[in-house]
Amino acid sequence: MPATLTRAQFEHACRRYINTHSGARRSDVKTFPTGWSWREHPHVPGLGYLLRTVYLPQTQGAEVDHEPDVLEHDMMEDESTAQPPQELLTCKQYVVYSPTFEVPAFYFTLHESSGSPLILDQIVRSVLFRHDALPSSNGNTFGLLMPDSSLALLSQGDHPTLGTPSWYLHPCHTSEVVGEIIAEGDGEGSEDELLRSMEVWFMVLGNIVDFFAGCE
Repeated sequence: MPATLTRAQFEHACRRYINTHSGARRSDVKTFPTGWSWREHPHVPGLGYLLRTVYLPQTQGAEVDHEPDVLEHDMMEDESTAQPPQELLTCKQYVVYSPTFEVPAFYFTLHESSGSPLILDQIVRSVLFRHDALPSSNGNTFGLLMPDSSLALLSQGDHPTLGTPSWYLHPCHTSEVVGEIIAEGDGEGSEDELLRSMEVWFMVLGNIVDFFAGCE
């Protein structure tokens, strides 16, 4: 089962993933993220990618107190004192092919409702990423480095197909981690190898990215 993919295998794996998981409702599935669609470059064939758009709360959600007295108090609260609904962030998420590392790569943009992009410190603290999954930006505005390393973890760069400014998680160690997990598996039929490699990739990225945060 491949830990690295050719571009043709990447496209086939993405299409298999969509066909397999598109029928499930997002609210019922907590293993593999849904809502993806396959997009092609408008002029150049063979540069397709996965895309979905999700809407995220601006802050880490506090736990809701479901005690009866609290609920009753909320119901009796005067509408004039009720808090306005929180504005949502728009997050476009992409899974693209990295020809350098021959693996999928996660690109994204994150904007306020006004269209203003979030700065790095806000991105690190957003609900897109799992709590404490990323190191502090330490005032850096261009990217994050792996702890005790000079290797990039989160960087800015142009979307490889669209050419638009984006953020992306560096895919340099993806094949190693995915390969280890695949090697520990009990093997799949050949027709499902590419699907399995994409599912494992989402499982690995899911340790950092909360693919189930927000709503589509």
